[in-house]
Amino acid sequence: MRWASIACVGLAACAGAEATTLPPQQPPHVAPVAEGSAAPGELGLDPGEAMAFEVRFGGVLAGDAQLAVGQLGERDGHRAIVVKSRAATAGVAALVKSISDETTTVIDADTGRPLQLDTTAVVDGTTTTAHAEFTASAANVTYSKQGDAKVRRYRVNFAGQTAYDTHSAMAQLRGWHAHPGATRTVYVVGGKRLWRVDVKFAGIESIGSSMGNRRAVRFEGSAYRARPNLSLESQTATRTFSVWLTDDADRVPLKLVAKTELGDVTMNLTDYTRP
Repeated sequence: MRWASIACVGLAACAGAEATTLPPQQPPHVAPVAEGSAAPGELGLDPGEAMAFEVRFGGVLAGDAQLAVGQLGERDGHRAIVVKSRAATAGVAALVKSISDETTTVIDADTGRPLQLDTTAVVDGTTTTAHAEFTASAANVTYSKQGDAKVRRYRVNFAGQTAYDTHSAMAQLRGWHAHPGATRTVYVVGGKRLWRVDVKFAGIESIGSSMGNRRAVRFEGSAYRARPNLSLESQTATRTFSVWLTDDADRVPLKLVAKTELGDVTMNLTDYTRP
């Protein structure tokens, strides 16, 4: 079970147990910008922040996840920022199946769209690696599984829409300041699939967390498998979720509850730091 991908995707307000998996390598080169340069405005990422989560299936500890945001820099003429995350099985789940998943995304700080994605997934010792380059209209992906004779290639078209990966989708959600009842649709690349995710600002409430009782904004989401022409494979959502973010300028993810075909997944924030 790719619980790690499901959890990260849900937190990002997207869809995928089938998230694209890409290889561990040196962090993408992003040249630093001059000190004092403006940070991304509504990007939904704070340079230098880091957060950690525990993941549970049915109340039982199943894994942990960490995410860190780099400093604002420049890549190929774009203001850019790097986001890295890692998730792995823990507790009893690690005895059943050993899974780790690492992802690095270079994000355009002005548009919020991904520029490059690199990740690796290791399942019981078998590694799958790949690399994706995003353009305005598509993602060009190369990937291979341990033991494959050659690298595979495929292209995911966006049919004129802006599409995101899990990190940039999470940033979009954090940077969205709306009124209760407002809705938004985003498209997310997950493996060879394109997903449509409908998100609703459900309201403001108090929630207990590792940061104490906090006032939080709650979003509700539904994810649908989409065809290349953006039509839906089914009118029934494949996955649904709720996510709570702090009701302040940081919009820190506090909790996620996602319903999937593999069961209910809960992610709770265990640590958060920022400069």
